[in-house]
Amino acid sequence: MPAPLLAAAGQLLKRRLARRALKLLAVVLPVAAAGGGALVLVLVLTLQGSSPQQDQSASGACSTVTAQAAVSVADLTPEQVANAQTIVAVGRKLNVPPYGWVIAVATAMQESGLRNLDYGDRDSLGLFQQRGGWGSARDRTNPVAAARLFYDGGAGGQPGLLKVADFQRMPLTQAAQAVQRSAFPNAYGHWENLAQQVVGNPTVLSATCYDADSFAADGSAGSSAVAAALSVVGTPYSWGGGGFSGPTQGFGAGASVAGFDCSSLAQYAWFKAAGLRLPRVTDQIAASLPHLPKGARLQSGDLLFFHAPSDPPGSYHHMGISDGQGNMVHAPRTGKTVEVVHDVMHDPYFAGQFAFAARPPSRPGAMQAGGRHG
Repeated sequence: MPAPLLAAAGQLLKRRLARRALKLLAVVLPVAAAGGGALVLVLVLTLQGSSPQQDQSASGACSTVTAQAAVSVADLTPEQVANAQTIVAVGRKLNVPPYGWVIAVATAMQESGLRNLDYGDRDSLGLFQQRGGWGSARDRTNPVAAARLFYDGGAGGQPGLLKVADFQRMPLTQAAQAVQRSAFPNAYGHWENLAQQVVGNPTVLSATCYDADSFAADGSAGSSAVAAALSVVGTPYSWGGGGFSGPTQGFGAGASVAGFDCSSLAQYAWFKAAGLRLPRVTDQIAASLPHLPKGARLQSGDLLFFHAPSDPPGSYHHMGISDGQGNMVHAPRTGKTVEVVHDVMHDPYFAGQFAFAARPPSRPGAMQAGGRHG
């Protein structure tokens, strides 16, 4: 689906005005219909950039692992994509419903153009142009902390979105205004369609907060493998495609598409992380690695294998990569793209077919390539 273009989203006229005004320097090009809003109800994962960004504020930690986006997101800059991802990641961590993510992204589009501004009308700062009473300047210019303030409320008792009764039943404009108290209450609605499409893009919709100790900063080969897999979220599924060097055309159902299948994604991620050469076929990978004990705590980079009743004994029709926090990066099937399944062991489909997990060794060259496809 073609993505809309975000041409610009404005500069603030500040200091001299009794009330803030937002001047748009450009307009958004026509936006394709977003499909009734259902787009934002799907859950997948990735984050943008190359190094962890940590929230050190009193509002709590939320580190984000970032990697170059595999797919474009409207006409957003890398900064805007990263900020949209942060808003979604924080919303997911706080159990905000997906509609709330759309409200928050649309609000940031209106207030700052999805940019983390260090200026604004009077003392307004950051993505949401929060006034001084909301919190410290440090928090308001920290995208993670600012998103938390938008959802949870300000230090001065300002209501966050989660404190707005029945916000899920409200038009976006009313819900955003209940938090922002803007002099331009109708402006938020102008961004709703674009915000739906941005949040619905796999590169943004997938965003997740990571605890630094368990993923973002542990420096392990497994976490590097997950980061490599996250960097290709949005890449098409291609049966028989992909390998150590990245996405390639497959054959059969994947002949016309350059991408990954489930086993080649694991090959790519672990080779990128540690120079490890996993076999090519899912069953060969499963046979080449020791199985973790049932109930063992999963770590970043562990491989998950799935067996359906129709699979022959010792055969596994699918595999994915654990991120160590309950989610799985995988290449699902033809017509889909690399994505993340959140809380995978509580997903009835995957939980019902989970067979075992395996942990690859971290030594480069410890394994040799196997068959051609998986």
